[in-house]
Amino acid sequence: MTIGKRIAALSGFSSSINGAVMLAVLLLGLFSSGAPTPAIAQQAAASECTVSVEQAWLDDMVASAHVSGACDAATIDLVVHDGVDEVVWSASYASGDLFGFDEVVDVDTMQMALSDWLGDYVEITSSAGLPEWPQGADMPDAGEFPFYVEEGVSQSDYEQLRAADYPMICYIQGRESTLCLVRQPGINALTSVGAQSFPG
Repeated sequence: MTIGKRIAALSGFSSSINGAVMLAVLLLGLFSSGAPTPAIAQQAAASECTVSVEQAWLDDMVASAHVSGACDAATIDLVVHDGVDEVVWSASYASGDLFGFDEVVDVDTMQMALSDWLGDYVEITSSAGLPEWPQGADMPDAGEFPFYVEEGVSQSDYEQLRAADYPMICYIQGRESTLCLVRQPGINALTSVGAQSFPG
């Protein structure tokens, strides 16, 4: 109902109401109708996030996260460039699907969450640290928290990656797992070897 109709519907409303009383009625109608106050409207506008964060990965690589949309339901585009600025990995995620983004409500908390995601929460390691995949087993022996090998990676391929001891980086790709990317010489791309689950 519009403010005008709300005023007209008030019992006992008459044309004799002076300007001051009418102003009070108008203000009362605004607040009781649930219409946003200037402070609430400003807060709603601030919930839109446009944020970018960069972080060095594996020495000469740069990982960039670009965010768009409402802060509590944003899309995060991840792009990784090599030393000559060629894209070697890219992916998109809904922030609500990633561990560490539960409390994001504004630009500042989004900035902190992205910095943690690309920095503190990333594990820089090597493919030698991957769990062993025994011959004849269905998957690597990772104990309590399984390692799910990327589709198309055979047991032989996997064990060769482990033996080669290539640089590897693992970053959070969901609510309960990290995605592990291997950097192989002669290949101008990061290669996904699989996802390591962790306590949710």
